[in-house]
Amino acid sequence: MPVEKVNGLELYYELHGSGEPVALLNGIFMNTSSWAGQRSLLERHYQVLKHDFRDQQKSGRSSAGYSMETHAKDFKTLLEKLAIEHVHVVGTSYGGEVAMMFTHLFPETVRSLSLITTVSEVHYELELIVKRWIRAAETHDANAFVNEWLADVYSHDFLQMNREILIPRIMSLYEEYDFEAAIRLCRCFLNLVDNPLTPYLGEIHCPVLLIAAEQDAVKPLKYSRIIASEIPAAEFHTVRDAGHALFIEKPEHLNTLLLGFLKKVAREHA
Repeated sequence: MPVEKVNGLELYYELHGSGEPVALLNGIFMNTSSWAGQRSLLERHYQVLKHDFRDQQKSGRSSAGYSMETHAKDFKTLLEKLAIEHVHVVGTSYGGEVAMMFTHLFPETVRSLSLITTVSEVHYELELIVKRWIRAAETHDANAFVNEWLADVYSHDFLQMNREILIPRIMSLYEEYDFEAAIRLCRCFLNLVDNPLTPYLGEIHCPVLLIAAEQDAVKPLKYSRIIASEIPAAEFHTVRDAGHALFIEKPEHLNTLLLGFLKKVAREHA
């Protein structure tokens, strides 16, 4: 299992393909395997790096709380250990927030930034959603935990059409889940209530792709509009008929947007 010792713990990573490096940063309850719908396509054109954040599936567990800055510094150290000097950063949800912090801290490393269904600040209704998830994780019951966020993350139509296959598969993934780690990840996210990323966005000058989902119940369209207002040069797309888990609900649409953007960046910055 490929791991690197990073800031006191082991980070699991996968590195495949060849070409310019593209890093895929996980959502909060994701792991590297969650990117299956993007991996094969991107690896035809790029060197693709995925890793589990601290407290995610195959990476080490943190002994204390941490922040988005901690994740960003972990990621930077991992890149250094892998001798990757510049990278296209793609983050979905929680990974998008880490990506924005990373770009703020290490702008010289980022060739481009792609943000998918993410936020730069947390309003009260989102804070309440994540606190619900924490309470569910505190039960240490996989069924209670998954059922608490399932309808938040997937659109109604997608859930209805795929529930017979999707729900048992998801439940199986969380049978031996580390709920205390999930709680720490949620609390890290809630640091954005008092420490938003929005003030940093005006400093971002690399090419930016911003993708929102029309039916996102967790991080609705208004959050992407806030980011777009602070980065007016960003390429901004809204995907119709999709919920928060856009990379699962509309993988082909997402892949088209990502690949098109990365190729455009290559042409314009050759």
